[in-house]
Amino acid sequence: MLPNKAIAQTVTTLRGISPSSAHFDDETKDAVFGAIDGANAAMWELNKTIHENPELPFEEYKARAALVKALCKLGFTVTNPSSLPTAFVATYSHGRGGRVFGFDAEYDALPDVGHACGHNLIAVAAVAAAVGLKAALKARNIPGTVKVVGSPAEEGGGGKIILLNEGVYESLDACAMAHPEGGMGATYDGNAYVGGPASLARSGFEVEFHGRGAHAGAAPWLGINALDAAVQGYTAVSMLRQQLEPSMRVHGIIQGSEKWAQNIIPSYAKVAYSSRALTVKQTLELRDKTIACFAAAAKATGCKHVVTAPETDVYAELRNNRLLADAYADLMGHDFKQVIARSGMTTASTDFGNVTYALPAIHPGFVIVSDTVNHTAGFTAAAAKKDAHRRAMVVAKGLAMTGAKFLEDDRFAKEVKKEFERFRREEGRDMV
Repeated sequence: MLPNKAIAQTVTTLRGISPSSAHFDDETKDAVFGAIDGANAAMWELNKTIHENPELPFEEYKARAALVKALCKLGFTVTNPSSLPTAFVATYSHGRGGRVFGFDAEYDALPDVGHACGHNLIAVAAVAAAVGLKAALKARNIPGTVKVVGSPAEEGGGGKIILLNEGVYESLDACAMAHPEGGMGATYDGNAYVGGPASLARSGFEVEFHGRGAHAGAAPWLGINALDAAVQGYTAVSMLRQQLEPSMRVHGIIQGSEKWAQNIIPSYAKVAYSSRALTVKQTLELRDKTIACFAAAAKATGCKHVVTAPETDVYAELRNNRLLADAYADLMGHDFKQVIARSGMTTASTDFGNVTYALPAIHPGFVIVSDTVNHTAGFTAAAAKKDAHRRAMVVAKGLAMTGAKFLEDDRFAKEVKKEFERFRREEGRDMV
């Protein structure tokens, strides 16, 4: 989220993108804007369908069905080249050859609070952007391909990491998506931070404790208390936080069993935790320190413990491609050179970070009017508003125009790829 001063300095035009953006002639702009404006009513219905039917990670069947139906109607061919039943890839190609630009759609929700991260807006922005880019390819007779990658389980499970491992992103030359954030009365429509990591890397893990049950009143000395191990480890991690760097995060919960009773020594307990830091390497080092707290607690209480830390729950820090980010900022018609310098990074995490290590990509943010932040019931309500949808459509125009520049401008595309290779060579060395 931008500082208030930066927000106040940024004004959105009625059309969404300032006409001062001169990267393309009017034919391209009119094609993109006209196609997205023309699809707006359908996008609003799609938005409402996804928001009103929140589904947890890997269970997004209704959202997937609605997205696939809309994309087929809009002239895209839809397949699922992955093992995930709620994933998909929608494709439209024009002419022979050319490059491939993708838009990533997220559509999973959170327990209890539904679409409190605005994935309904992310999904419709991706579809609308693809519609706009498709129109640009036809209007300008640009050879190339536009794809929408439907990626499940961003909120937990690392859907994009699974898709990466299965080669789903290999056909893409570049990729983009946009994410909503909360902001009271905000008027700006997005940026893509390029001063360093735009988000924290994250690693999730679980530790199970196995003890021995006993009657807490009659013979507590016969028990081995698994809950004690969880609590002791929880306390040790709280002490560890005192020595963490400001950019680091450790957070988690204690989980039990429905069979727990106040007069029985618990024989089982589990903790679910996440560690976050500026890079994957630092995140995994922090994860190991945190696990050590729970291992020591298990030893102190006499419990056995089992650690589960799946590869798919290691989210890399987000690294926006500098040239794509600058092009997007210019196309949005804002003076983002100063805004980017002030905006900094977010301490949230996303599996799209792993995508930015695989190919040139951007993940700009955009503000919707909300009196609270993401992952709250208030944000869920804000994400359903028509104004939030309008802002997502504005962002879709910027994403589509950025994709058109990448597909049409050979020199620009070459420089984007060159910048990506430089990043992988010089700054990507800590990725594991």
